[in-house]
Amino acid sequence: MTWTGKIIGGVLGSFIGPWGTAIGIGIGHQFDKGASRVQEAGMVMQVAFFGCLAKMAKADGSITKEEINAVEQIIARLGYTPNMRAAAIEIFRKAKDDSHTAADYLNQLASVIRFNPQIGMTFIAALHAVAQADGSIHPNEREILLQAERAFRLRSGTIDALLGGGRTNNLDGAYKVLECAPGMSDAEIKKIYRQKCIGFHPDKLASKGLPQEFMEYANGQLAKINEAYDTIKKARAL
Repeated sequence: MTWTGKIIGGVLGSFIGPWGTAIGIGIGHQFDKGASRVQEAGMVMQVAFFGCLAKMAKADGSITKEEINAVEQIIARLGYTPNMRAAAIEIFRKAKDDSHTAADYLNQLASVIRFNPQIGMTFIAALHAVAQADGSIHPNEREILLQAERAFRLRSGTIDALLGGGRTNNLDGAYKVLECAPGMSDAEIKKIYRQKCIGFHPDKLASKGLPQEFMEYANGQLAKINEAYDTIKKARAL
């Protein structure tokens, strides 16, 4: 589907309410040339995603240079064209001061990705990158991460594991990444690992409406899962 500014404004309004229309009309023309291949779900996802990042950056009361740099790094990893980058920044700028909450954006994002846990963890990784950019996690930032855990229907304790798990070359951290327990059998852990990998299959991600840029970003999460499994295998001499 080819987007125009008017279509973006109208569809965003129907998907994510009145603030979507306001944002869409304002930025739609910037996507005409740079992102004509983005479908409706993907466009809504862009708004919800950068809305979430804006609320996270503002959660501790002010947006720091480090947090802005973290958002810029995320945009760079997505490989956006200059027009798409400008539109993403405009979404961020408008969302940081609007009347809607982080939960509003998170719930919309969750509905678009259809509660896929693998994709959810990818977005949580981006939120976490912004939250920790200034060197510490503010209580309000932790609360948004917990809201994301609930919105994406992830296992309770996922965020606590993320905040306390450390790097995946640490064995305890590796078990937490895979959401496994040391007492599980080799076969049980291998089954969980394979299920997580299946969730990142390109066809699976595409079926959820994930744009190509986000599919490539999601591969970073898959790399962490592979690293964690390798760590466990080495520890168990598999």
